[in-house]
Order: sequence, then structure tokens, then C-alpha cells
Amino acid sequence: MPYATNPVDGVRTYFEDAGGAAPPVLFYTGFADPLEVATAACLSRALSGEFRLIFADHRGQGGSDKPHEASAYALPTRVADAVAVLDALGIERVHFLGSSWGARLGFALGEHAPERLRSLVLCGNQPYAWNLESPAAQAVAAAIAASRDDGMKGFVESFESALSYRFPEPQRTWTLESNDPAALAAAWRSAQVEGPISQDLTRWRMPCLICAGKADEMHDDAKRAAEEIPGARFVSLAGHSHISAFYEADDLLLPHILELLRSAPPLR
Repeated sequence: MPYATNPVDGVRTYFEDAGGAAPPVLFYTGFADPLEVATAACLSRALSGEFRLIFADHRGQGGSDKPHEASAYALPTRVADAVAVLDALGIERVHFLGSSWGARLGFALGEHAPERLRSLVLCGNQPYAWNLESPAAQAVAAAIAASRDDGMKGFVESFESALSYRFPEPQRTWTLESNDPAALAAAWRSAQVEGPISQDLTRWRMPCLICAGKADEMHDDAKRAAEEIPGARFVSLAGHSHISAFYEADDLLLPHILELLRSAPPLR
């Protein structure tokens, strides 16, 4: 199995690489979503003919190592996970696609490792301090609490109940079988105290596409970030929520994503 080792703490990131000479795109999914959720997405299939797709599991999820200490999930350390994947593959700079938790990581890459990026496509998150009273944060907190007594079954059922949504198969089974509740709890404890990612988004210079479902509570802060980042574009997805925006709105997103990836400055 392919792993990249973080030089900061030795934690291994599991990844899958399509290979080839096409421009590389690194894809990270959401909280508790294993990379299979991304590999099976219609958007990935649409991009696969033109781009070299690389999928990675967040630390604490899927096939990656799962530390139980909150300190292991500090954003700069998680950025080093993604950089380790690029180093393992000998890739200098990459297009980055992130949904939800993956978009939060993408914002962190923009702040801490911009020299490794060709562009950012970020859907369903924002770079400011978390609002821990928001419905989404409350849903995660409740799911974490439920998992203490009933494992991943409790996590998934609590999350579904809070969102009035049932995850489709096989995503639901993947989520149940590939996660460790204690690792997810540690990651969430870290997120609760991480604060804003950047003190000045106006310094950013990489091409950015930021999107959010109109019904996503992250929508307005995602739009605010796009307004602060020079040249960034924001796409509001009418009729879509936090859950549906990235994986069910591919027909709306694909033209914007292709335009950004195709127009990014070439490697020198």
C-alpha cells in the first residue's frame, strides 16, 4: 500500500495515485470520509481523462495512521502530511481539490505551503475561526459524543439524525468500516481551538475557486474569503447544502473547475 511519512511526527498518509504525465490534482475529502468517497465521485471520473488524480486520506481517517492525541492534528502538521504525499511522488506543485474538511486543509495549504500549489478548489468550508455554536459544529460534537458509547455506528446515526440525511451506500459502509472514533474525536478537539488560518488573505497569490451550497452555513464566510483573496472566484450553488454541494452538483461545478485548472500558469 502506498504511504507518505510526515517528517514532523512519523504519521503515515495513505494515498492512491493514477499516475501518468498529466497535470496532477491532489484530492482530499470531508470529515470521516475515506478517499473512496472521492474516487467514486462523478467529478473525479470527469477529470480523470485530462488530469492525474491523487487521492489521500486525512490523518485519523481511512487508511492513514490514526493518532489519538489532539496535538497530532494541528493544521501545520496536517499540511505537512499533504506535502509528504507530493514529496513521495516527486511532485513540485499541484492543483488541490478539497471538500468540507478537505477544503479547510486546502486553506491551510494556501497559508503554510503556497509554493507547492498551482491552484486551489475549495468547497464547503472557510478559513476563519470555527463557530462552535453552528448547527454543523453541534452535529459533529453530538456525533463524537455518541461514538463514545456506540462506536462509528453511533457517530454515523447521530450525524444523520442531526442533518436529516442518510448517507448513500456504499459511502455509509465505507465511513463505518474505515474510521476510528477516538481519532475523529482527537481531530475535532484540535479543530475547536485552531482559530483562523490566516491573518491576511490579501497576501495570497495562487488561483482560487471557492464554492458553497447556498444552504450551507459556511456559504457567507466562504464568499467573504473569496472577496479577500486577490483574483479568487466564488460560486454559489443554489439548491445545495453542505452535504450535496461538492458531490451532487458536479454538473454545475465542473465547468468552473476545468476553467481554473486549464488556465493556471504552467510550471516553469
